[in-house]
Amino acid sequence: MNTQQNQQVFRTLLNAMSAPGKTFAFGATEWSDCLSSAPLSPACAAICLSLLDRTSPVSLFQMPASVAPWLLKHCRVPISSPEHAIFALGLGKHWDWDQNLLNIGTEEEPEKGVTLILELDSLDGGEPLQLTGPGIATSQIAAPRLSPGFLTFWHQLQGLYPRGIDLILCCGNECLCLPRSISIHADREN
Repeated sequence: MNTQQNQQVFRTLLNAMSAPGKTFAFGATEWSDCLSSAPLSPACAAICLSLLDRTSPVSLFQMPASVAPWLLKHCRVPISSPEHAIFALGLGKHWDWDQNLLNIGTEEEPEKGVTLILELDSLDGGEPLQLTGPGIATSQIAAPRLSPGFLTFWHQLQGLYPRGIDLILCCGNECLCLPRSISIHADREN
């Protein structure tokens, strides 16, 4: 991606982080030849190209074997163990929320908590979740198709705030963000 495309992707991602639970699409100007060859969704590939570099180790979980070489070639990112990763990349339908492998930061350095980027089958059609917190006027409903155990995982981390993880969910050319600062509960009305 060229500099302008990279800036557009980053701006879209910032907007998504600032409006938790809302779906944001990446426009056609963000796509390039290296995205079409990516073994990831266009949104996930664009985000990786925008965020990852040689100073941001990433840990891969159940990703196709072709992902690591693609990341090394296009992002020059080091592949890391989970405890040393700044980013983690995984498949949402297989994600085990009980594995507790991700770095959630410390009281002194909560910013060391990992950013988890998950590829999902869909950003809707899952269990409706009610989101509240910074960036949300009253509440926001989102229903990404997350694997079982997500709410329990999120509630456990909420008790440790400001430690935690930031979550970027990708499907096709869209993303939805769940920063650690928000509260998430099952939506009982839908």
